[in-house]
Amino acid sequence: MTAQLALGTYQCRAIPEAAVRAAASGAQWIDTAPNYATGQAQTLLAPVLAARPHVRIATKAGFFTAATGADAVNDGVLTEGQAIAGHSLAPDYVRWQIRRDRAQLGRNRLDLVLLHNPERAPTPATAPPCTARSARPSPSWRKPSRPAT
Repeated sequence: MTAQLALGTYQCRAIPEAAVRAAASGAQWIDTAPNYATGQAQTLLAPVLAARPHVRIATKAGFFTAATGADAVNDGVLTEGQAIAGHSLAPDYVRWQIRRDRAQLGRNRLDLVLLHNPERAPTPATAPPCTARSARPSPSWRKPSRPAT
C-alpha cells in the first residue's frame, strides 16, 4: 500500500478553506467526525466535497455532541441516559450515525468509517442493555467450545 496525502479536520479552524487547499495540493482523503467543530465540520465540508467528488472521506462513529445526542433520543436510537454519555457504539446508533454522516457530507456512500475511541464506550457490565448488545453475535458466542484433542 502506498501512503496517500490527507487532511485531518480535528481542531481545524477554517475547515472549508483547509479542505480546498489540501485538495489543490494533492490530498486524496479528508478525515472528519460528526463531533468536530462543535458538530458542524461535516456540514462545512459538504460543498467542498460536492465540487471534488474524487476526494475520499473518512469519518467516525462514537463520540457525539449534545445536539446530536438529543436528535438520537428523538429518533429513538438512544435513551436519555445513553445520550448523556456523549459516546455510543450501540449498533442502532452507529447505523443511524452513518446515515446522518452521509446526509451531512452530501455523499451516497462513505469511503471509511472508523470507531471513534471505542475504549470509551460503556462496557457490557456498565452499559444499559441496548448499548451492550452486538449487531450480530460472533460465531464463538453461538457455538459451544470444544475440548482440545
